[in-house]
Amino acid sequence: MTNRAKVELTLGCLFAASIALSTVHPLGNPHSGARPGAPILEGVDVPEPVRTALQAKCGDCHSQNTRYPIYSHLAPITWMIDHDVMEGREKLDMSRWQSYSVKDRINALTRMASEVHTGEMPPRPYVLIHSQARLSPEEQQLIYDWAKSERKRLRQAPDPSSDQSSVDTRTQKP
Repeated sequence: MTNRAKVELTLGCLFAASIALSTVHPLGNPHSGARPGAPILEGVDVPEPVRTALQAKCGDCHSQNTRYPIYSHLAPITWMIDHDVMEGREKLDMSRWQSYSVKDRINALTRMASEVHTGEMPPRPYVLIHSQARLSPEEQQLIYDWAKSERKRLRQAPDPSSDQSSVDTRTQKP
């Protein structure tokens, strides 16, 4: 067997092993329980340019609408991507916005505004590979301004968890 044939055989075996191992998710599988096409920030009045930027630039890691590139189906790359997606959704999943408490929404908006404003999000290593995820200065400002205004609106809104009917009517005068 020639050296070239050995190299080709070795590469073929590595490729086959990579494909076989890509079905194993040692860190968990973000595909399970995912709801592709789930709207982001459902029930929230988000200006269309902000919603578009969030969906296009943040949705792969922070929603159920992750677009997996072809190379993401090869181990060990798939494991790194699975880890990043699961971690991103754990910190903020815009597809599950309605399930967050008001306090959690306020905290998420605070982090969002801060991390977008300082350039922490999207992370630099991610942007190096996915240049289309880079936020323009205008998009950063749009998201920052919206997050601050939505946080302010939530803080000023009456707390739906407080039960107004529990007021003791015995102490009130007719």
